[in-house]
Amino acid sequence: MGLTKRLSIRSKLVILLLLTSILSILIIAVLGYRSARDALNEAAYSQLNTLRSAKSQQVNSYFTNISNQAQGFADNRVVIDAVNEFRTAFHLANRESINDEQKKSIEAFYRNEFIPRLKDRIGGEHEVKHFAPDTGASAYLQYHYIALNPNKVGEKDKLIKAEKDESYYAQVHERYHESLRRLVKQFGYYDLFLIDHETGDIIYSTFKEIDFATNVKTGPFSSSNFAHLIQSVTENKTRNEVKFQDFDLYTPSFGSPAAFAAITIYDGLEVAGILALQMPISELNKVMTSDRQWESSGMGESGEVFIAGRNHLMRTDSRFLEQHRARYLKRLVNIGTPKKTIELIDKLNTTILIQTIYGEAVDLALKGKTGTSEVTDYRGVPVISAYAPLRTHGLDWVIFAEMDVEEVNKPINKFGRNVMLSAIVLGVIITLLALLAASYFTRPIHTLVAALRRVGKGETDVQVAIRREDEIGELSKSFNSMTAGIQEQQKLIDEKEQENELLLQNILPEPIAQRMKAGEEPIVDQIPNVSVIFATLTGLNADSEDTPEVAIKKLNRLVGEFDEAAEKHGVDKIKTIGDDYMAACGLITPRLDHGKRATEFADELIGITERLSHEFGQTLTISIGIHSGTVLAGVIGKTRFIYDIWGKTVDIANAIRSEAEANAIIISGATYDNLHDKDQFQAGPEVNCCETVTIQSWQKKRERK
Repeated sequence: MGLTKRLSIRSKLVILLLLTSILSILIIAVLGYRSARDALNEAAYSQLNTLRSAKSQQVNSYFTNISNQAQGFADNRVVIDAVNEFRTAFHLANRESINDEQKKSIEAFYRNEFIPRLKDRIGGEHEVKHFAPDTGASAYLQYHYIALNPNKVGEKDKLIKAEKDESYYAQVHERYHESLRRLVKQFGYYDLFLIDHETGDIIYSTFKEIDFATNVKTGPFSSSNFAHLIQSVTENKTRNEVKFQDFDLYTPSFGSPAAFAAITIYDGLEVAGILALQMPISELNKVMTSDRQWESSGMGESGEVFIAGRNHLMRTDSRFLEQHRARYLKRLVNIGTPKKTIELIDKLNTTILIQTIYGEAVDLALKGKTGTSEVTDYRGVPVISAYAPLRTHGLDWVIFAEMDVEEVNKPINKFGRNVMLSAIVLGVIITLLALLAASYFTRPIHTLVAALRRVGKGETDVQVAIRREDEIGELSKSFNSMTAGIQEQQKLIDEKEQENELLLQNILPEPIAQRMKAGEEPIVDQIPNVSVIFATLTGLNADSEDTPEVAIKKLNRLVGEFDEAAEKHGVDKIKTIGDDYMAACGLITPRLDHGKRATEFADELIGITERLSHEFGQTLTISIGIHSGTVLAGVIGKTRFIYDIWGKTVDIANAIRSEAEANAIIISGATYDNLHDKDQFQAGPEVNCCETVTIQSWQKKRERK
């Protein structure tokens, strides 16, 4: 206290100014650092979300291309002729036999070449008897095209003609193998198979692994993912439908992960066989790694995009295995990964179906959620993860775009150091200025600091009352203009948010609007127990004397009353197209009596039409069709979106409506079964739906009032 009494007022003001200035600098620095940190984090999240979304589209395009190629192969005349001739040749090969020496040759191949390599890659004990065939076409063809094949394992496909094979199969193989092999090479597939759809025999394989000439139903690999796929295609036989099978460790490929696609081959109207393709792992990895160009594609030094399945196992390779193998394997050891898992990753040189993925982000993605969060990844490293479900062509996967937190924080830490250095420099400058003009600057600076604190706390209506004509006065005016601008901008933002909220609620049902605001994408649901109402109005435009204004007023009057009736009966309006009105009951709100509500709503539409027909002095009629079933509903479009429904149920309702008489209701059997009061309906015409399907309809006649 004695020291302060001896100090001059100027010194006290200088000390007070310095303390206040330093405090202000610290506050601004902290707020600036936090703001910058949040902005950079948001940018990182946005970048990962964009990357994840882009890769999801690329994966979908990849499988779409495979599907299109498989369809093209199945329609190729060469492939059709090949499967027909290979089926005949294989059946004839069943009559062939091999002697004891030839059997020993097959066993020697498995004992000396296949089993040692398989054991080296996946371990375990394997016996020849579990793999080697000894009778029939399997033994005969594996002897000539595998055991006696002079090319080494991995190059057995180079054999065009088996010299000692004098059977019809050798002629067919020589005729088609080079063409099929060229297809595999051209499109980058691992292998191509032709399968007898009746017997399950693999009658041809390009790559000639040990699944060649085996049977997917009874052979040694009948429990493989490949056999399950062929069984599914055999049971289905849908023309031009390509089915995909998820990755699994495939023994014929020495335990490597393998995924397959298959399609039924038709020769005219008859099933000729099945075409199957073994997809290469490398191609999907190229998509996810941008062909190993991680940094140039926006992934930085530690970013990666990978896919996992419902079993929590990877479906693509880890970037760190490919780029920093030793460091990656060491990390797995440090976090306690089982030694056997690490050895398998090292031997097979892949993380597919070996590296497990667990955590909150994985669980959310598997539940169909999309989002971003900071988690610990499979290496035990903190990362920022953007996750989402990835459902494509029947494959139920999840996709992640991740980057190490350390890399994300690098620019933030650098900015923090710059902020600290700037604060020190600014403190020195303020000290010098304070020594020169402490008394002059004290009051306005205090005022401005206080105002800045209020702005920093979120207040936008802050103004300072400093009436000076010097720089301090100009600073005060600038500050007042700034806060006024902030306040005006905040007001505009609030108004815009309110407008957007109202617009979104007018376009979409409230539950769908809330999901869209939450960032859910895409929004699509499969909803059962829905009655779809299609109504077509006729006669409104018959009066040519109506002006366009009068015509639109009449149409608005009709649609408005239709909408009120829909709300009254708990029916959800979907859309109007010209004279067509489409609605559904049980869509947004599930209803047990959706069929009853739909027919009552249809009754009221006819009543409204008859009443307004009389009021307008025009002959207006309405034809209504109703069908009940499961629909797909979702938001369509990006900038100009709508909520729509589609599917077979919608198509049938539309087809039924086309059979309805004027001012009459026609319903499907599905809707009829949903009603309790069926006495008001009589059997209607049979309706041809979807070209090949005919359904019984029921018609309700309505007496005019």
